[in-house]
Order: sequence, then structure tokens, then C-alpha cells
Amino acid sequence: MNQEQTLDVPPTLYDKIRRQFWYGKWMWVAAVILFVLSFILWQWFGMNMVQVRTGDAGNRKVLLPDASEVLLDASSTLRYRQHFNEREQREVWLKGEAVFSVVREKEANQHLRPFVVHTAPLDVIATGTEFGVKAYQQQIRVTLNNGRIHIHFKDKKLHDRLLQPGETLEYNGDSVQVFPAAHP
Repeated sequence: MNQEQTLDVPPTLYDKIRRQFWYGKWMWVAAVILFVLSFILWQWFGMNMVQVRTGDAGNRKVLLPDASEVLLDASSTLRYRQHFNEREQREVWLKGEAVFSVVREKEANQHLRPFVVHTAPLDVIATGTEFGVKAYQQQIRVTLNNGRIHIHFKDKKLHDRLLQPGETLEYNGDSVQVFPAAHP
């Protein structure tokens, strides 16, 4: 019999079991690797996050890594990274109510580095300003004290807004209203 000739022999029971063993073994290896990578990523992102909660009766002043200040109202939660990376925007996540005093910070290319407050339905983007955010589920109220802020809606049907000092934006899940500054 030549080496070029092959025999079409149906796989034996032993071959089937061996293939199942190797496929199963490699699946287990892939699952373990995926689990380890997930754990490492969870540790990396989880360990670098700071979460501040206030009780029902108290406010709390929080100093962020960039020297911006946050006055967190009662029954509120603020999450942020332990260190703000120089190459990324400064980000915080808010549930509840807070007043922000954001420090102006320039990037290496002299552009102002954004400061982003994430809420469920929208993001508030600032560069150096003072503003308040009240974020409870789909009920959001943003009041700008000074400077300018950009409101970015996660719902693509809504158009982004730019607020001027003294203006208040209210969002209730269905509609957006901007109230101008009160004139004396």
C-alpha cells in the first residue's frame, strides 16, 4: 500500500471520545482564561473607583483628584476614578443631587480638558464652571451658576443643549425645558 493512498475508515468510538475530550478540555481552558481576564479587569476598574454615599440627613463635601469640589446632597451617590488620567476626560457618575465647582484644566495641546457628569439619561460636560445637578431616575434638573456647560442626551431623538449662566434645564423622560435666568 502506498503512502499516497488513504483509507476511509469510519471513526471508532475511541476516536470520538478522544475528540470530545480535547474539545471539552480546550473549552475548559478557554473558560478559565476568560474568567481570569474578567477577574483582572474587574479588579483593575473596581479597585480604581471611589464611591461616596451620603445618608438621609447629611451633605458631604468631596475633593476630586483634579481639585474640583463636589457638595453631595443627602441620599446621593457619587462614583469617580481614584486618579484622573492626563490623557482622558475627567468623569464622575451621579445618582442624586450635587453642586459641582469644576477646576479649569488644560491638556498638553492647550485645549480645555472636559469634566463629565454621567447620569442615567444625559451627560453634563463642563470645562471649568459651577453648576448643580439633580438626578433621580428620569427626572433631571441642571442649573448653571457660571461658565458654560454642554448637555448631551443619550436618547438620540433629543438634541444637545448649551446652557448659559443662570439657565436651568429640566428633563422628565419625555420632554426637555430650558428656563432662562431670572431677570430682576
